[in-house]
Amino acid sequence: MLNVFLGYEQANRYTLVDPSGNPAGFMVEQRTLASEIGRQIYRIHRPFNVLVLDLNGKACLRIRRSFSFINSRISVTDEHTGRIIGESQQEWHPWRRRYNLFIRNDGPDNSHEFDQFARVDAPFLSWDFPMINVQGAMVAGVFRDFAGIGMELFSDYGLYAVCFDQLALSQRCAAGGGSGVAMSEQAMLAGGDLDFDQRAVVLAAAVSIDFDYFSRHSRGGMGGAGMLFFPMSSSEDQFSGGGD
Repeated sequence: MLNVFLGYEQANRYTLVDPSGNPAGFMVEQRTLASEIGRQIYRIHRPFNVLVLDLNGKACLRIRRSFSFINSRISVTDEHTGRIIGESQQEWHPWRRRYNLFIRNDGPDNSHEFDQFARVDAPFLSWDFPMINVQGAMVAGVFRDFAGIGMELFSDYGLYAVCFDQLALSQRCAAGGGSGVAMSEQAMLAGGDLDFDQRAVVLAAAVSIDFDYFSRHSRGGMGGAGMLFFPMSSSEDQFSGGGD
């Protein structure tokens, strides 16, 4: 609880869980002496590297955030091959919460192109971040759930659901009631589910959303320790993780 009592910015840590609450993996921010110093100086502007690990501790993906003064930019890389999969870019707006999600395509002549597959345009103070494709259909979403008064006020503890396919989106949105019904109908308009690379970018975007808007330091207060929760597919695979 160093964040709470001293304002000491700690490294991000996340636990990934399946729909039944069983651990499925972890995400851990790499720590060095330089990163520890930079973390205290740059706060929410700081760069970081987060490794996505399986239950055996083997790295699968690397999520990298560069230094950002205003808009954050986060990329995800295949840890086995070093291939850059894609990235999520925050788009500045005076009150809306916006992101653009891209997949990188490598050409035969070593050229690289980034193709956008989804966009987030969430309202002011929103806890729901639906991801919409060019046809206007919802293809994924990151949803923050209430973790309790004490956790929300005095720590960075957070619960998140990340949905990667149409069934999970429909179930999540329908359960929300009200506007969730309209969102559920919008979700059913999409033509298909995300592939592995797109899901990796959505996961990186979830880390960026947590850091940009729900870190204690992103809200101007002192930080804490946290947990996250992510359902992600039609079988409602879940990530449970925590960001400090």
